[in-house]
Amino acid sequence: MSQSQEKVHVHNKVTKTIVSSPHIYKPVGPYSQAILVDNKTLYVSGTLGLDAQAQLVCGGAEAQTRQALTNMKHVLEAGGASLDSVIKTTILLQDMADFQAVNQVYSEFFPKDCPARATYQVAKLPAGAAVEIEAIALSGDLVVAEAGPCPCSKE
Repeated sequence: MSQSQEKVHVHNKVTKTIVSSPHIYKPVGPYSQAILVDNKTLYVSGTLGLDAQAQLVCGGAEAQTRQALTNMKHVLEAGGASLDSVIKTTILLQDMADFQAVNQVYSEFFPKDCPARATYQVAKLPAGAAVEIEAIALSGDLVVAEAGPCPCSKE
């Protein structure tokens, strides 16, 4: 390596914090409930509609969605975030026929300033679940700005 290449190589330290909530079930595999990066961005693993004893709640996709989002809320809080600070979710459905029921419950948890989202039907989910939801959130003091076109765009 030349001397000029050595000067360009800079070490940027980043902090990866393992986040978990004692209020939900233990992970059902080799993963963390969430990872907080540099105390700013929280990556929440997929949450299922499992109770604290890791049993699926009764009531199908609607009840499982409510439990999954409640579980997610606990993990978000453990990582210094909240439902309001969620910027992206991904919903995995065992059956797209549950889309409307899931949307109804989802809208109770995200009534305004909804996160970006993708929803997919998948062949199978862990524990025979009907729904799994993952999220990315911001951790810290949240400021929500309303915007139309990007304020940096030139009109």
